[in-house]
Amino acid sequence: MNIAEIITLFLWALGLVNLIEPFNGFLFYIAHFIFFTLLIAHVIEIFIYHKLIKEKSKNYVAGLIQTFLFGVIYLNKIKKL
Repeated sequence: MNIAEIITLFLWALGLVNLIEPFNGFLFYIAHFIFFTLLIAHVIEIFIYHKLIKEKSKNYVAGLIQTFLFGVIYLNKIKKL
């Protein structure tokens, strides 16, 4: 796992914690924005790169999950295959 994947997982965790137990003040808005930006961007990536994920991933469902979690980080890995 590289640093970009760790940072992405940290941002997902920050957003999920904010949904479960909202932060106070400005951090609430930052975490909320980050979470929904990741959510929307990665869902769009799944629709755009659906064919690539299906062709290049060893396991289709795992490819969808990895794209949802890591987005272009994962897509760049499978493009190199």
